[in-house]
Amino acid sequence: MTMRLVNVRQGLMLGLLMLTAALAGCDDKVKAERDALYQQNQELQGELTTSRGALEAANSDRSRLESQVADLQGQMAAKPAPSKGAANPFGGIEGIDVTAGNGVITVRVPGDVLFESGKVDIKSTAKKTLGQIASVIKTQYPGKVVRVEGYTDSDPIKKSKWADNKELSAHRALAVERYLISQGLPDDKLYSAGFGEANPRSTKALSRRVEIVVVMN
Repeated sequence: MTMRLVNVRQGLMLGLLMLTAALAGCDDKVKAERDALYQQNQELQGELTTSRGALEAANSDRSRLESQVADLQGQMAAKPAPSKGAANPFGGIEGIDVTAGNGVITVRVPGDVLFESGKVDIKSTAKKTLGQIASVIKTQYPGKVVRVEGYTDSDPIKKSKWADNKELSAHRALAVERYLISQGLPDDKLYSAGFGEANPRSTKALSRRVEIVVVMN
């Protein structure tokens, strides 16, 4: 009887040991699976973050392109269809943009062509361009009122003597007005104004400009 009890007890002990080992093995397997799932989740989170960044960049590029397309469409809409044999009298002048509509002809000259950053002194290389514009206005549109408009980008004035962008644009427009007068345009037919960052174009570089507007009415 005693021997049988011993055997039974030994059997129970052996069974407990085997169960404990099995449970330990299960715990290791569960832990390994859990670690693998955690690692997979981290990788998916990383891929999601990358995808979101790419999507935001794509949306930004799309918005920029849509803005440029809208600007180009506006420019095309403002240009009247030329009649047969008609030609743009400003066509031979490099680096400018010319549109016509609503009773005016607008000659846009990039600000970076005309001036150094934050300056109002006309570059010597730009004086030829302004001289050519003045010559066309004198010969093709004599007696017309000419409005010179100055514009800047939206960056605030930081290191300059100008109080703000509007003041800078006004002085630039005045400098161009005075140079056109020096090239023979009548003083009483010209006036200038500064508009600062108003009426921005599709890029900051295009926003920095002087527009010479010939009033046809």
